[in-house]
Amino acid sequence: MRERRILPGNTTGVAAQVCGPNGGIAVAERVKDSIDIKGTAEEIFEVAADYASYPEWQDQVKKVDVLETDEDGYGTVVHYEIDAVLKKLSYTLDYDYSGWPKHFAWTLRDGDLKSLDGKYSFDEFDDVTEVTYEIAIEPGFKIPSVLRRQGERQIVSTALKGLKKRVESR
Repeated sequence: MRERRILPGNTTGVAAQVCGPNGGIAVAERVKDSIDIKGTAEEIFEVAADYASYPEWQDQVKKVDVLETDEDGYGTVVHYEIDAVLKKLSYTLDYDYSGWPKHFAWTLRDGDLKSLDGKYSFDEFDDVTEVTYEIAIEPGFKIPSVLRRQGERQIVSTALKGLKKRVESR
């Protein structure tokens, strides 16, 4: 295993460019954070890619439908219904596992958001795996920037803490 490295400060709030639905460039806030989880990247991936179980351990996720899978049975097109407190959202994501075992990513196919992309990354060390979750969201509807940033940070924090709890309780 590799030796643990010291990371620079959290990059939450760094602006990133993502493609908008019409091929143009939309500016979205990229939010990123990490957590150490006791488990291998493969064990963590199995939980993170079990989309149908999300409503059991992610409170804001109300319903998940895995619409398409790859030859290994992992969801490649997944529809979500989310309670985002201020608004209920419905959207479909396309998943890309070509970066596995280092990471897997997703992009918005369609739904109530203007754009959404994200990624889980895995960096194994002796007894833990550092899991990084990053996401860029362009809601496409008016929301005060302070609430938006708070909501984005909450999404990342909740996802990482929920994933850690789910993996470590298995």
